[in-house]
Amino acid sequence: MPGMDSPPPTPPPDAAPKKRRGRPPGATDKAPRKTAASSRRANTPPLEKRLGTSLTTLGMLGCMVSPADGMVFVNGVPALASSLAKLAEENNSVRENLERMLTAGAWSGVVGAVAVIAGGIAANHGLLPAEFAAMLGASPAPAEGGVNAPS
Repeated sequence: MPGMDSPPPTPPPDAAPKKRRGRPPGATDKAPRKTAASSRRANTPPLEKRLGTSLTTLGMLGCMVSPADGMVFVNGVPALASSLAKLAEENNSVRENLERMLTAGAWSGVVGAVAVIAGGIAANHGLLPAEFAAMLGASPAPAEGGVNAPS
């Protein structure tokens, strides 16, 4: 057959080379890799704020035992949280222990939230003093079925 002995046609000189999958040989990744821990840190509030939230929850739970003592604790939380955060900046061991405590403290936040709900319900049934119910933000229950809630 004629033309079978001719070489294959060559592409024009300005044609782009065929693209291949993957990174080109010798390419390096200069961008730092994101880890789960680094992305968690980016979304995490500062240590002082997290300490304040956790300690306030603890103080509110203390109000169940003694409202006056619990409120003294809650009022002292901002200074305590600030001091602990400064100490954590200077001492890595303190920081690690506080972070560990705050991880467990996430569960204490859930417990605290449930305690507030339970306290409000208990206040609605006259099982808690009115002063404590007010600290929890519980308002007097509306009358149910024509019966007034105990006071």
